[in-house]
Amino acid sequence: MFREQNIRLTTVAASLCFLFSFPCSAAPEKITVALDWTPNTNHIGLYVAKASGIFAKAGLDVRMIQMKQTSTTQLVGAGKAQFGISFISDLLNARSRKIPVISVAAIVQENTSCFAWRESAGIKTVKDFEGRRYGGWGSPEEEATLHYLMTKNGADFSKLKIVTTGVSDFLPTTAKNADFMWIYMGWDGVRAQLEKVALKTLCLRDIDPVFNHPSPLIITSEMNSKSNPEQTRKFLAAAGEGYRMAIADPTAAARLFMKEVPESDVRLVTASAEYLAKEYSKGSSVWGRQNIARFEAYKDWAVGQKILKLDEKPSAFVINSFLPAENKGGLTK
Repeated sequence: MFREQNIRLTTVAASLCFLFSFPCSAAPEKITVALDWTPNTNHIGLYVAKASGIFAKAGLDVRMIQMKQTSTTQLVGAGKAQFGISFISDLLNARSRKIPVISVAAIVQENTSCFAWRESAGIKTVKDFEGRRYGGWGSPEEEATLHYLMTKNGADFSKLKIVTTGVSDFLPTTAKNADFMWIYMGWDGVRAQLEKVALKTLCLRDIDPVFNHPSPLIITSEMNSKSNPEQTRKFLAAAGEGYRMAIADPTAAARLFMKEVPESDVRLVTASAEYLAKEYSKGSSVWGRQNIARFEAYKDWAVGQKILKLDEKPSAFVINSFLPAENKGGLTK
């Protein structure tokens, strides 16, 4: 009964709009995006699209939320958020646990994360990791990567002290509780530069091509992509426009980000936006396009390191078809 009444009311309203030329429009679709961490420049395209009205123009009412008690993959897989920000290791682990999430866009084309330490720590080579404290978030991926790196360079992994520091700030943590950490250069690396703290780094994409994969990613659930494919296309088209604006004019993008997240450090956001403008679509003419071969290489490495059990091919859950065929302005040198 109530459904029939709603249909009749909607029909009447539409008729009135047509007859009297009222400025009527459909209610925007509400979309929730689960962030992986606090708002930062990895997310800047989303905030640019929101602040500039790109999402609204596409008929989308987008809300970003920060994760607290559960993971992004779990929330998105359960349908509690339409989209989320994730990483290749989280995506692979989710698929191995039958969490039905898929990756639909690469925010940054290459892996800009690095092992980093203060120059004052005196670490010169990977061999010097022996006897040092690594501050990490406690994942099998960290241990496997460090074991691989140290063994490859003739260092004894058993002499590394791993300290679980959780999600902590690099600068205060390395001043007291750890000697080196795994950071993203576009955020903590830029912050160290602004604070005039000299760093030494060993970046993942320089260690081995297997680690040079897109990071981070935009994910959605299989159910959402199948039940509402047009929403996924609209969201990615609008988000892509936001990221292309960040590529073309990072300073303007930083201002729009600050409009949405005014509590952020404007110096850090602006400098980070400048750094990442060259990275979002590096080597690709289309923002968001995912190189599936890179996912396959990392998946094979993780399986070989015995930190993952997954027979499924990445082509089953790394999907490019929701992206626009062409995104002008995506190519960066």
